[in-house]
Amino acid sequence: MLPKSKVLYQVKLILDCLPEDEYKLISPETINYINDNFEYDANISIDPNIPLENQKIDDKTYEMLDKIVKSTETIKKDNKGINQSEMGSDLDDGVEANYNLREENIRLEKLVEMLEKENSKIPKAKDLISEYKEALKQREDEIEKLKKDNQDLYNCIQRLPKIIKKIFIKDLNIKSLNS
Repeated sequence: MLPKSKVLYQVKLILDCLPEDEYKLISPETINYINDNFEYDANISIDPNIPLENQKIDDKTYEMLDKIVKSTETIKKDNKGINQSEMGSDLDDGVEANYNLREENIRLEKLVEMLEKENSKIPKAKDLISEYKEALKQREDEIEKLKKDNQDLYNCIQRLPKIIKKIFIKDLNIKSLNS
């Protein structure tokens, strides 16, 4: 049995033999984890021309490769990345932290969508506010017009005693109460 760091090295050697299109299906986080944690061993080698079954491969290496294959199948199915429950504890905290970052990114994407919806309401609110301001201005204009009409009516009422006096009282010696 190989230690984990050497198992990671054996996995790295096998993954390096994959065609580029298959290699790209492996999440960058998994590749980074392997690259950051493997330990080089000159005694470990992989021959790409010989099937893996005919080479000296550790059981833990097979287990880890199986988990990587399952995670790439998950990526193919829903493009959501590595399923952490399948990766287990073998890929340690580095991949778990990545999973938490993905959850956070999903949560942030939902927040962005919600903010975009809310921001789309801003022009409607601006329109409503401008309509409200316009209605207030019309109301103020009508109040000013009513004040002016009332003032005109008041002035007419003030002149009414003089008019009545001129019409009904022809004697200039009688004085009105106001004058």
